[in-house]
Amino acid sequence: MELPFADAISGYFEIPIDNARRLLPPHLEPFELHHGSGILSMTVFDMPKSPVGGYRSVTMAIVVVPYVKGAPGERLPKAAVYPYLTGTNAFMPRQIGSSMFHLPHWGDNLKIDLTREGKSMTAAIAAGKDPVATLTISEYEWEPTEYMYQSFMKDSSGAYRAEIDVKGEISDHEEETGKLVLHEHEFHNGLSIADVFDVPFREVWTRNAVQTFKPLVQIQTA
Repeated sequence: MELPFADAISGYFEIPIDNARRLLPPHLEPFELHHGSGILSMTVFDMPKSPVGGYRSVTMAIVVVPYVKGAPGERLPKAAVYPYLTGTNAFMPRQIGSSMFHLPHWGDNLKIDLTREGKSMTAAIAAGKDPVATLTISEYEWEPTEYMYQSFMKDSSGAYRAEIDVKGEISDHEEETGKLVLHEHEFHNGLSIADVFDVPFREVWTRNAVQTFKPLVQIQTA
């Protein structure tokens, strides 16, 4: 399945490793940035021409240790994540994400606004009248990219792994120019907001790209 998107902005933030583990199922191990520090990622997608119509989404995830078989010539994942909560501003993408990809979703439509100012883009997320989060990411140098990453999912039917190919343009840097604001809201249940660094150690902006999802692999039954 192919999903094109116009922009995707991602910030990677330090989080206490104990908090990261609390958001993960037992079979996954958080990736340690350094001793005692895990990684929280927040990604906002703008998909104006998806197969189910235009929509936007936000994904909150913990970066985890990838699954690598070690076979000769095997293509290695650039990263691996466990999305512990996703949200959209439209019903149909949420339905497909839950049923087809086993992703946990916020049950109602979110308001997801994207604002471009100079070399930065800001995503403002709200649930009804309540602010949820604001993420600002800046661009650096653009270059073509093609890579694969892994996503792990778990719901009442079991645990799954997806391999996702991405092809497009990327700006990837560690200049610490971005900003994250997390508001006290049910959306962040399980996350200790006060312990999340508000400046990303890594900022990734991908544009004019396509994600290609390979068939899911079930790694555990319910």
